[in-house]
Amino acid sequence: MDLENELRQAMADHVTDVSAPGTLATDAKRRHHRTVRRRAAFAVGAAGVIVAAGMIPAYHTIRPQTVGADGPAGRKNGQQTARTPSASPTPSVDARSSSPGAGSKGSPSAERPKRPAADQGPDLGAVKALLGYLPRGLTAKPCTTEHTGTKETKTCRWSGSTGWIEVRLVHDGGLKTPSDLGLAPPLAKAFRVHGHPGLRSDGPAVPSQIMWIERHGLGVWVGVSPSLGGSITRIADSVNVT
Repeated sequence: MDLENELRQAMADHVTDVSAPGTLATDAKRRHHRTVRRRAAFAVGAAGVIVAAGMIPAYHTIRPQTVGADGPAGRKNGQQTARTPSASPTPSVDARSSSPGAGSKGSPSAERPKRPAADQGPDLGAVKALLGYLPRGLTAKPCTTEHTGTKETKTCRWSGSTGWIEVRLVHDGGLKTPSDLGLAPPLAKAFRVHGHPGLRSDGPAVPSQIMWIERHGLGVWVGVSPSLGGSITRIADSVNVT
């Protein structure tokens, strides 16, 4: 006898006394039906979850939106409400017009305050009229005025490519002679201008100058650059003092 037959015989001898219970078939059917019902219930529950998940976007799509709600419809309504103009707009008030004492835009007082007339000096037209003779290449500059006690000194100047000219008009009741001006150099010489006695000083490297008393209380000083020293007499004679 081979090994296979021996195994079969041993197995048969082992289960000879074993018998299946009578309810085995009934229990097997009951377990089968229970398993089928569980699987069916699980399938139905899973299908319900899937259907519910698919209905959520559709619900949000068809649900009406309020003005303050989030979402495309709510934002659109909110934007339209914000763009609605007011029925009675409030007129704007210009802050500049409401402030007291504010000048108009085109008013000179609004641009810059006026200086006192005493600080402005004569205009350029008066400065040009002060000299009857003016060498070429010179232009007039605004005059300046200084006060020292009772003495007032008004200085007018012309300058350009050919040199410069300076005229000083000194108003002082104590002026009697040209030396009273306090502007004469040590080596000044006597000179006459407009028929009045005066002083003159020349030098190759220093400005030429002439000074005289035009009338009581008014002295005149004229100085020119070295390049215009040869014309100082003509320039001094052309000074127009009123």
